[in-house]
Amino acid sequence: MTVTQVRAGHDRSATAFDWPQGFDRIPDADWVRHPVEEFGLSYDSVGAHSWYKNLEPTVAQVLAALGENKLLVDYSAGTGILARRLLSGIGYPVGILNVDASSKFLRVALENFRDDERVAFRLLEYLKAERRLQTLDEVLDGRVRADAITSTNAIHLYYNLAETLDSWARVLRPGGLTFTGSANLRNPLRRPGDWIIDETVAKVNEIAADLVAREPAFERYRETLEDGAAMAGHTRLREKVFVPVRPLEEYLDAFGDAGFTVLHVFDATIYAQVDEWCQLLHTYHDGVLSWVGGSPKVDGREPDEDALRDRRFLIRYSLEKLFPAQESFPCTWTYITCRR
Repeated sequence: MTVTQVRAGHDRSATAFDWPQGFDRIPDADWVRHPVEEFGLSYDSVGAHSWYKNLEPTVAQVLAALGENKLLVDYSAGTGILARRLLSGIGYPVGILNVDASSKFLRVALENFRDDERVAFRLLEYLKAERRLQTLDEVLDGRVRADAITSTNAIHLYYNLAETLDSWARVLRPGGLTFTGSANLRNPLRRPGDWIIDETVAKVNEIAADLVAREPAFERYRETLEDGAAMAGHTRLREKVFVPVRPLEEYLDAFGDAGFTVLHVFDATIYAQVDEWCQLLHTYHDGVLSWVGGSPKVDGREPDEDALRDRRFLIRYSLEKLFPAQESFPCTWTYITCRR
């Protein structure tokens, strides 16, 4: 996929949004001048996967709530997958501010929407001295007040959930709305047989480890597999990418503590295609099976080409064993709507 192909998919013939005075929708920042990377493009293609039907409830809610000249902040916006869906259904001036902690993702979003005056971009910088990300109000520096905030497929990733929601409250106008959705909350109303989607990754590890322990073709990885301390390091890396699941009640309490009123909680079963989920896990292979060949983030080793090939095989094999003769598997998505 090329940048030209990415940009060709977006209609820019829309009415411009009147951004606040002094606010540059494209900031003068180093990341803006970086080349687009294949990792970002690979993630952008995930938006075409069938399980991204999970965005449809959020799109419907936002389209109903976001009136003319209103501003939406899409927090953890990635490459702009939600913005693309929203803007295709809006024919009046609105602003969508894409905010993310990944410059690789935002760089693709910039190519997707560079010429669309309705779309702006901000990167949440990592503050090394404080060992934390900037908060939303810090990166906006008081220049922007939002009418709504969305966070799709991301809220379960926030280690500092309380601080994140506090910052949302400081940016939202009184009466502003938040729309969040995730498949990685432990919802007590989850239907029997539905998956929490990221919990498939732990199962992939179990199945892959069993095969590595038995098959001579994977003997080179057994030393790591049998080293408890080494495997603990790889588990910590996996749990940074695929964060351990927290209960729904924890999120509802956090919204309440940040001054929000929870208006609505609902869920939906969304089917994920096994092939498409496999493609995503291949993209994040270092967070899935880093113990196969090593990782600079754990043991300082770069996996060689053979290890990368084996990772891809083991991910595919494990998913096929986990979902035998299945093209898809059901997952519960949970949606939370709040008012400030």
